[in-house]
Amino acid sequence: MSYSMAASDWDDTLVPLGDTIPERTKAALDRIRADGVAMVVVSGRSVHGLRVQLRRNGISLDGLYLIALNGALAVRAWDDEVLFSHQLDPDLAARAARICAEAGAAVMVHHHDQLWTDRPEDFAVRFEAESNDLAPLLVGDFDALDFVPAKLLIGGENALLKPLCERLKSEFADEAEVMLSADFLMEFTAKGVDKGHALRGLCEAIGVPLDEVVAFGDNFNDIPMMKVAGHSVAVADGVRELLEIVDQVTAPSSECGVADVLDELFPSDPM
Repeated sequence: MSYSMAASDWDDTLVPLGDTIPERTKAALDRIRADGVAMVVVSGRSVHGLRVQLRRNGISLDGLYLIALNGALAVRAWDDEVLFSHQLDPDLAARAARICAEAGAAVMVHHHDQLWTDRPEDFAVRFEAESNDLAPLLVGDFDALDFVPAKLLIGGENALLKPLCERLKSEFADEAEVMLSADFLMEFTAKGVDKGHALRGLCEAIGVPLDEVVAFGDNFNDIPMMKVAGHSVAVADGVRELLEIVDQVTAPSSECGVADVLDELFPSDPM
């Protein structure tokens, strides 16, 4: 099978969480892009946060597509053209935020280079703000926001988030998508907004058949993307539920697992 696009999660897939991209993985990305393969970074991070990460890791924006906020937004990285955007209903966002706050979790909303939150000192908020160069701003009532959020990011200890995730899935089954994206982070987006729907929408927008897409991931929020891609790959330290459904398992991000698969599926042309 010939593939024309590589779509990858960022944290703990391309890059070990809180670290920098391994040189061999970066070299593999540079090589396939130079060969004309379309590259998409698909993440729960905001566009601003992804740009920060790409800049820190020396990755060119030329020809690069970004799917951000767990599928709520897709842009062309090189010129900021928005390909699609999906916001939460403000009332829905406020209702979910109240439940999370009452449960003791930290609620976060991205807006450009700002991170609005009810718990600025929470460890998850500090991580999100520092790793994405975001300014944390205190909000006491999410009804008071003067913009429409694309998603809620909920932070807390895993023992808190797991049952809270199940509660939100049950209470908002017909209104929202809810899934864990890390041990300490949970995504809340509008119904039908996830990485899988976003990848499908991007491919339709730029004319790439889904069966020509290789997708890489490690966590629960990557599962929808794996289900639509032509070839799905999980890193070996990904969550069990993901490992059970993918076509291939590769080495962890710290061991350049994505590079291994890129070298296999997109071999260099012989001179």
